[in-house]
Amino acid sequence: MLGDTAPFRIAGNLYFVGTHAKSCHVLATSRGLIMIDSGGIDTVDAILSSLDTLGFSPKDVKIILLSHGHPDHAGGAARLREISGAEVYLAEEDLKYVGESRLGFRFVPDHFLLDGDEIALGDTVVSCLATPGHTEGTFSFFFDLIENGMTYRAGMFGGSGVNQLKKPYMNRPDRRVSYLMRGAFFRSLDRLEEEHVDIMVGNHVWQNDQDEKYKKLFTAPENPFIDPTEWMKYIARTREAMWKIIREEEKTEFVNYAHRGASEKCPENTMMAFYAAAALGATGIETDVQLSKDGVPVLFHDDTLLRVTGEEGKIGDYTLAELKQFKVKKDGAVDRIATLEEFLAAFAWRDMTFAIELRDDGAEEMVADLIYRYGVDCKCVVTSFVLDRLRRIRAIAPELRTGWLKKDFSEEDIEAMQASGVDEVCPRAVNVTPERVEEWHSLGFNVRAWGVTDDDLMRAAVNAGADGMTVNFPDRLAALLRE
Repeated sequence: MLGDTAPFRIAGNLYFVGTHAKSCHVLATSRGLIMIDSGGIDTVDAILSSLDTLGFSPKDVKIILLSHGHPDHAGGAARLREISGAEVYLAEEDLKYVGESRLGFRFVPDHFLLDGDEIALGDTVVSCLATPGHTEGTFSFFFDLIENGMTYRAGMFGGSGVNQLKKPYMNRPDRRVSYLMRGAFFRSLDRLEEEHVDIMVGNHVWQNDQDEKYKKLFTAPENPFIDPTEWMKYIARTREAMWKIIREEEKTEFVNYAHRGASEKCPENTMMAFYAAAALGATGIETDVQLSKDGVPVLFHDDTLLRVTGEEGKIGDYTLAELKQFKVKKDGAVDRIATLEEFLAAFAWRDMTFAIELRDDGAEEMVADLIYRYGVDCKCVVTSFVLDRLRRIRAIAPELRTGWLKKDFSEEDIEAMQASGVDEVCPRAVNVTPERVEEWHSLGFNVRAWGVTDDDLMRAAVNAGADGMTVNFPDRLAALLRE
């Protein structure tokens, strides 16, 4: 079966053998073929036909380099390896994309790509640079091509698509990628800008306008694929596209968190406050977890019971049954202390985001278990003022999103968050400025403001580009967002 795009020589010893939707290239070396990406499982026959048209045999393929693990780039690798006997290279971080749920069978490459690898075959060397972002294990490839006696540097950006870095995509149950991957993507762009490229090779045909160049290839006085300006222009457009997504999401994905529920109007951290928050336009609920004496996660903020219940002692001094006897009060309204499970049982089904603050050591495993049991792991962030608590819950459930609550963040704090995989910066609203939000976004962090005391501060944090805000008055924030 011939593909929908004719196979042809791009320049030097580089050939295109893929389809319009799923690219595949080969480098013809003195000792066989290096294939770059394998297309999908559905395009293997087209690739084999293209090889035949160009006078190559499947057995000529000695090495298959996979830029990343998505099915349209790696899906054909297993069958092509079986047919050709080639050795397959892929980053270990992308094994998650080539497992049974993706391809219908378990596929393991022969070699894991490492940053800086130089893969040689015959007279050709391919330099491999780790450029994560599109996936965790994306690699970009660089090699020399000789055309009409001149040597040109060719480069392929291994994964430049930014749609995979949109929040709805990153939050999908089958995806679950840290927001920090956005920061990795920006750093990859910085790194790729340092590479000189004369011939940009498209990871997809539309990235380097391959169709248009192909039309000119046989009539133009010079090879249209040779363009030393194209690489930098493409990286600049990709960077702009990523920032456009971030700025759009500052509005479309903004979360109006009701702080301990609608705590301005109702007894805080109670079911009454949570139901009121939903009615008042909150799109998220923030709450606090402590452990009762008998080890039940309950929703309560203060170190002592006195302020909101009038009782002596701490949450940990009483069993759940004893705590249920106490009244939580606010301006004449009265409710009971709620458990995390009661809250999730009532709200997990709602289209809302949850911020669960850990107020106790030792609650991490039970909190993670309840989050998974009620299926809110894709719309939940676990927060704390204590970084070690976040480290512990990440050790238990590394795919959960976490946020560090602090009045402000130093450079050392940011480095500690990156090292710990914490992906949400949660500063006081007075410390949220447009410049700092842009800096935090460039590193991949989500930004949620707290400590909002009035409408002016609330408006300033929204205008600064924060991704969410914790307020006692979700109705006022909802009204502002409607403006």
